[in-house]
Amino acid sequence: MADTAEAKTLTPAGRAATVPQGSQLAFAIQSGPPDDPIQRPAAPRPDLSALRAPYNDRHGNLHQQIVQCRNAGAHVLRAQSFAERARLLRDLHAGLTALAEAETAQCRAHPSHEGDTLLSDPGFLQGLSRMRRLASMALRSLPDQKMIVCDPARPCDRGGPPCPDRQMRMRLKQPGSGLAAHVVANAASFPNLLERLSLAILAGRSVLLCVSDTAQQAALGLCRLLRATGALPDGVMHVVPVIEAETLLPHLERGDVVTLCAEPGHTATFHAHPKVLEGSVRLGSCQASYAALLLAPEYDPDAPAWDLFLRAVQALHRNASFATCVLVPKSLEESATDRLLTLFDEVTISHAELPTTRPSSAASTRPGSPQIAVVPYTDTRSALEILRTFPGRRDLTVLSRQHGFLGDFLATLAPCLDQISVVSPEMDTGAPELAEAMPGGNGADENILSLLDFYLEESEITGPATLLTEVSGTWIEGVPVREGEHPFRKPLSRLRVGDHLRSADRIVSAEDVEAFGHLTGDLFYAHMDETAARAHPFFDGRVAHGQFIMALANGLFVDPEPGPVLANLGAKDLRFHAPVYFGTSLYVTLTCCTIGPVGKGGSAEVQWACQVRRSDDDTRVAQFDLLTLVAAQWPLPAAPAV
Repeated sequence: MADTAEAKTLTPAGRAATVPQGSQLAFAIQSGPPDDPIQRPAAPRPDLSALRAPYNDRHGNLHQQIVQCRNAGAHVLRAQSFAERARLLRDLHAGLTALAEAETAQCRAHPSHEGDTLLSDPGFLQGLSRMRRLASMALRSLPDQKMIVCDPARPCDRGGPPCPDRQMRMRLKQPGSGLAAHVVANAASFPNLLERLSLAILAGRSVLLCVSDTAQQAALGLCRLLRATGALPDGVMHVVPVIEAETLLPHLERGDVVTLCAEPGHTATFHAHPKVLEGSVRLGSCQASYAALLLAPEYDPDAPAWDLFLRAVQALHRNASFATCVLVPKSLEESATDRLLTLFDEVTISHAELPTTRPSSAASTRPGSPQIAVVPYTDTRSALEILRTFPGRRDLTVLSRQHGFLGDFLATLAPCLDQISVVSPEMDTGAPELAEAMPGGNGADENILSLLDFYLEESEITGPATLLTEVSGTWIEGVPVREGEHPFRKPLSRLRVGDHLRSADRIVSAEDVEAFGHLTGDLFYAHMDETAARAHPFFDGRVAHGQFIMALANGLFVDPEPGPVLANLGAKDLRFHAPVYFGTSLYVTLTCCTIGPVGKGGSAEVQWACQVRRSDDDTRVAQFDLLTLVAAQWPLPAAPAV
């Protein structure tokens, strides 16, 4: 890495306490009253010594520590649903945020107060932002069940009507039985640590944090804060000073997973270990997260355009756990660096090549702030060589004015990049829109299931439809249903999977079809012209519109009075199975299929299985899944007085 020139660096103050070195350090979150920073006096600083103890004095040897981590904390998480763990993560984020805000307020009120520097560390705050995003994605997408259905249940036999005992096959994802070990063999990154912790919690795994000497202080400080929130169950996170494959892996069992944040040489020892080679321990890399922005050579920004550049770097750096690489034309290197130095006060900004690893030092006891590296380039080829050094996924944001450059650029660089986002002054209508254009700017391009996939176990279960409905929380056709009160009258507190409605009958008439055709403009001959319809290869005469059948179904099962069903969110998997001729009597069945997690607004998405059938012979003519928003309580709670 080239020497740093004109750099503005935040140098964290060292902690007063000395961290024990070697194999005599261990820590686990214990039960007890949480620390309250609001009540803590301005001095002295919190003492970490009470939270440290040798293995043999407090937690036993390494094997006992790992067994405790695998069993003591994880069973609490595995007993919860995915949505419950997502709410736990949200509460944990709220607790850590409250600690940081209380520390900031106390420092402002007492300027001489020697506060907890961890709570104001930019990397820690970035990690909190990442934790919030993961919790939000999980609350939106993960079910309030202990298993995730990968695909719909499929019958094992080809024939036969749906029934409770019919053998079905279903693929499910669920939490593994083992722990999640995260090996930090260099200086720790708070965004990295908090992301690993968040994903493990969501996946129902306890965390064994295996740290090097340089990462011990950061790990202990993080554990102290986690305990202070009072949100995590006892024993969910353990810290051990073991990073060697030959020491750690013999104590792990089938079902445990390991992620690595280490140098290539260190990582190789894990890949070569017999437990990894035989597949009993799953190994995943956990490389530093880079964000890259390229200023196109034709950009030549004027004064207003520099503002777009600075806000683009801000939006990217907010989500980077390690470094932000800013590639600029060599002619603009000085101008770009000067402007960045005026914007960022708490990160390292340097004229440098992109570092491949975070520098570590025996004197460094906690991570430095994520860096910004300003890297000059001369042409597209030199930019390509820089981007090729990126570890892991390669995402790039390009600021450009001219599409001519972009055509050549994309043809050259696209094959080595995973995602390219183009931002130009013409689309710059404000900060929120700019943030949405950034890779990962609002989390919309991320899939929480993809992020969790490494931590989950997938299995295929074959069994009776009744059993699979109970296991998955998803109603399967043929399983007994519950009739009685209209399901649309039930709030979430009373609604259950399998609640069912059989509607009244409705005869489809020629007048209905003609009115629908003229109202919508759909005058397709099969609906409106008897002679042409009889010449159709599939129909024996005029038939009803498919969309009319769907609209008729909605009219048959809807409950018109105000109730807990707040909105129709749409439909999916619509299929038409048989034509509907004039004079046919139809009815609809509506069955609660799945119930999603309750959101902040006190409502959840509910999926209903809808089938339209002929009244005379029960032939299915259409089916679709209806999505609605249902309130948790009804009547709705009164709004607080303003």
